[in-house]
Amino acid sequence: MITLFYACSLTILALVLSFLTGRQRFKTETNLGLGDDFGMLQITRAHGNLLENALFFLILSFLLETVGQISNTAIIILGDLFLIARIAHAYGITRPEAKSIFRGIGTGVSILILSVQSIWGLIISLNWLASNNWGF
Repeated sequence: MITLFYACSLTILALVLSFLTGRQRFKTETNLGLGDDFGMLQITRAHGNLLENALFFLILSFLLETVGQISNTAIIILGDLFLIARIAHAYGITRPEAKSIFRGIGTGVSILILSVQSIWGLIISLNWLASNNWGF
């Protein structure tokens, strides 16, 4: 149920970015691609980058939650940090010239969360594999 909350929250963020992308397309009359508008590039990257990272986050979060060897508190902390990081990144990348500390913080925290989830999952799965004759 914890992952469901983050899936819904990240989907709402993706829908907002999708709306902003559509609005920018209408404003710049860009039906396909990016055209020559830097704002178009910014908003499409904010949207695309969210989707690229959220997929891995949600898969790992669901698997870690389902395995049950991690406390709900840890999953919530990772989820909250990831959600805040993705909002910060989207805000930062849409600033003038895409220069903002929020973009860097959002990227760094997202990478950190995905790394923690991956390493934690590897430790759990390798321990299980080692104690269960590597699955045979």
